[in-house]
Amino acid sequence: MDNETKRLAQLAVAWCGPVFVIGYLIFWAILGHNIPPPNFVGMTAEQLVSEYYGKYQSQISIGMIGCCVIGLLYLPWSCLLASMLRDKDGSLGVFSFMELTGGTLTAWLLAFCPAMWAACAIYATSVDPNLIKFMHSLVWYIYDCTFMITTIQCVGLGVYTVLNKEQKLFPAWAGWCSIAVGIIFVPLVLIPFVSEGPFTVAGSWNFFIVFGTWLFMFFSPYSYFMLKALMKPTQSGQLAAAH
Repeated sequence: MDNETKRLAQLAVAWCGPVFVIGYLIFWAILGHNIPPPNFVGMTAEQLVSEYYGKYQSQISIGMIGCCVIGLLYLPWSCLLASMLRDKDGSLGVFSFMELTGGTLTAWLLAFCPAMWAACAIYATSVDPNLIKFMHSLVWYIYDCTFMITTIQCVGLGVYTVLNKEQKLFPAWAGWCSIAVGIIFVPLVLIPFVSEGPFTVAGSWNFFIVFGTWLFMFFSPYSYFMLKALMKPTQSGQLAAAH
């Protein structure tokens, strides 16, 4: 495969990231009625079914199944990003593998958890509401309380960016932002224990700040610099040759 073909292939993979974000906003946030999600800790099982799953059953089912597909586009984006984190000799170091592994497991969560929520929606009116709430809660705990998966990705990426002063693809400020995003996730551990305030599943911190900073302080800057590098013929050729 020649360098230009490799560049175009990598550019296509880079666009998987933005397509994933747009698709997830449509399927998970809008069709899934998660702006914000229901505060299940403060709801009874009957309320969760009648006010959420029963009320939007078809939309949630379609949205969550859509997430099972679109969520995995985060995987090739993360793989491409890891391939760009090369040491001076062209090898991948521990921080590259932290980004790759964290991104891979995050992609799995982004698809697996919606599959479980889809099941909740499909069976919402035919099984015991307590079973629906148990499954819904369990999946949210997996989705949010395993935040360390994505924190490892963000911190590995950020440390590489900050410490590797020879690389010119990503500025140091993007690395610091990535590290900060990983730390901002920490209060997600409070979700199972609070029913009101900023640290609930729908709270100002654990929903709006966490997802907002991930999008604007981590994903958007790195997507921009990835696309910028791959759209420069000279630099793109060098990247393709290195890979």
